[in-house]
Parts: sequence; structure tokens; C-alpha cells
Amino acid sequence: MESKKSPLFIIGITRSGTTISHDMVMKACPEAIDLTSDDDFECRNFWQAFGLTIGSRRTGSLCECATKDDINTASKKEIQNYVSLRHAQGGIITKNPHLLNKISYVANTLPDAKFILIVRDIMGVVASEKVGFNHAYKGDEDSLPFVHYWPDTNLPCWSYIQCDHKENQITEPSILVKVKSMVKKVIVNLKNKSLKEPGKVFSHQKFSEFSKSHPDKTRYYPGDGFHRIPESWITLNLNAINQLKELESSRWMTIAYNDLVDDTKGVVSKILTFSGYEAPELEALPEQLNKASADKWRKNLSEEEQNIVRAVIKNNSEAFDTICNIVGSNMLAD
Repeated sequence: MESKKSPLFIIGITRSGTTISHDMVMKACPEAIDLTSDDDFECRNFWQAFGLTIGSRRTGSLCECATKDDINTASKKEIQNYVSLRHAQGGIITKNPHLLNKISYVANTLPDAKFILIVRDIMGVVASEKVGFNHAYKGDEDSLPFVHYWPDTNLPCWSYIQCDHKENQITEPSILVKVKSMVKKVIVNLKNKSLKEPGKVFSHQKFSEFSKSHPDKTRYYPGDGFHRIPESWITLNLNAINQLKELESSRWMTIAYNDLVDDTKGVVSKILTFSGYEAPELEALPEQLNKASADKWRKNLSEEEQNIVRAVIKNNSEAFDTICNIVGSNMLAD
């Protein structure tokens, strides 16, 4: 009987290419499955069912860190049992940027799991996150408006704070949008329960109350905190690398997103060989990904914003160089 493949976790900062990386790897391994069903995007609700917090517009405000010290025996056993029952012949391949500050927790809960850290150049990520954060701030027909908050905590990650007063709210959400938001939470929990998939969503914190205990305006974006976006690129990547270094080298590797774009088949083959997976459909992948957006950051970042990014790199040069050296690629497309 074929032995079970190690669960494979694709991680990286939001907007760093984890989604396309996951898509390409799954396309090459059609027998592999994700950790949960498609209803639970990035398995966020799954992890929250075990007490973790996955900050997003869909699941709650905070994205707090979790380490091996936060593991309890009951949750560990339940997660292991679920993964064992879920496991397909083709293996489990999943992705979640919000696990960047929870690597120690996942690695020690699933001691056979392997990790692929995707790192994209800092200008590309900052520009893309700026656009995404501004979109979240406006809200739309399916979502209430949110402002992002960068916390001053151990192993930080961005929090999603719901706008609820005029100064921070561009558009007043309709009653329909509010009802949709509540219904989605109920449906998610019911689906998880019917599928016997653990799942939980949390209520979002409101800016009017949250800002009273978190008054530093330089930590919010949109707002005075643009420089926190490049700062978060350095902090999140360095923290992820430091957590991964605590594991055996056979359990993790880094991939430069630009390498995936330039040599898609080669990089996916490298990932799967490292992880012990076969790639029966590797030839179905493109030789390269679309490079049309490679320089889009030049349009989406003003000259002033580009200079802020360069200043953050200069002020954190040792950390930035460490990331580049570990990844084996220059992370400043300039």
C-alpha cells in the first residue's frame, strides 16, 4: 500500500503569489485535495474552530500568533484525526497566508507537514496590498468597509477593523449588505457542521471602540500608516523564516515568486520533488506565467510612496538582506 504523502502548506504574505502557486501545484497533481472544501476559502474557518484567529473580512478582525506552546492535546488529536480521514491518495495541498505567524503551531500539530514559503519582491507586494487595502476600505455590495491595522505584538499580522463612523467610512453600507454579512456567517457554520468540517467565524471589532485602545494613527491604512506596509513585508517574511529555521531543513523551502513566473514548470517540479509528490499533469502547466503585471507597481505607487519603501529597506537593511539571501534572489525590483 502506498504511504500517505506529507500535508503540504503553501504560505506567504498576502498578494505574494500563494494563490497562483497553489493553483499551479494542484493542476500538476489532480489527485491531491485541499484541507477543507471550497466553501472554506484558505481553510480559515477550520483553524478558527481550534481557537486560532485568522484575520480577514470573512472570518474576523484579528490574526494573532500561535506557537507550539498554544497547542492543547485535545485539539491536536482532533486535527490529526481529521487530516488522517481527509487524506486522499494524491495528498493534501493547502495554502493560507494567515498561517505565517502560526507556523510553529501547525508544524508541531502535524509533525510530517512540509512548508513552501513564497516570497515576492517588496515593491510588487506593497503596491498590490495598497490597492487591496483601499478596496476593502471602500466596501462594496458584498462587504462592509474595513480599515487595516498593523499591531505592535509578537509575530504580528494585519487586522481587519470594521469602519462604523463617518470619518473612517467612505460609503454607508446598506441594510442588505449588513444582512448578507450576517447570513454568510450563519451559512458557513451550518455548512461546516453538515460536512463535519470544523469551522468557526468571529464577529469583527468596530473602529469606534477598537481605536480607543489602539490610538496610534500610524498603524492604520488607509490613513497615516502607509509605511507599515513595507515594514510588514520585512517583519512577516523574516518571522516566517525564523520559525521555519526551527524545523528540520527537510520540511521547508523558499521560492521566489519571480522564479515561478519565469519558469513555471521547473519551479512546480522543484516544489513537488522536494515535497515527495508526483506531478502527472506537469506538462499541462504553462512554461511561464503572465508577466504583464510585473511592473504594475510603478503605476500603483507614487514616487513618494516608492521612496518610503526604499527608506524602510534602508532602515532595516540587515533584515532585508537576510530575506534576500535565504530566498536566493533580489527582492527589490527597482
